[in-house]
Amino acid sequence: MVGKIIVELVDELKEIMPIQTVCAHLGVARSSYYRWRKEAQCLSKKNERDQAIGKVCAEHKFRYGYRKIAALFPGISEKT
Repeated sequence: MVGKIIVELVDELKEIMPIQTVCAHLGVARSSYYRWRKEAQCLSKKNERDQAIGKVCAEHKFRYGYRKIAALFPGISEKT
C-alpha cells in the first residue's frame, strides 16, 4: 500500500523536480521506487484470483457463501 502511494506521488511530482530529489525528500531509495512502479503495472496471482472470486460473487448477487465459492475454485482454502 505504501509503495502504491509513493509511486503515485512521485509520478505527480516528477514534472516539477527530478525523481532522485523526490525520493530523497520522501526517504525512499530510487531502486525501491522503480521496483514498486514495476510491481504496480502487473497483477499478481493473488490479485487475479481475488478479482475472479469477486466477479463470480457479483454475478450471483453475493448469494453464495464461502463454502460454495471455495467449491467453485479448487485449490484455495475456505479461509481465502
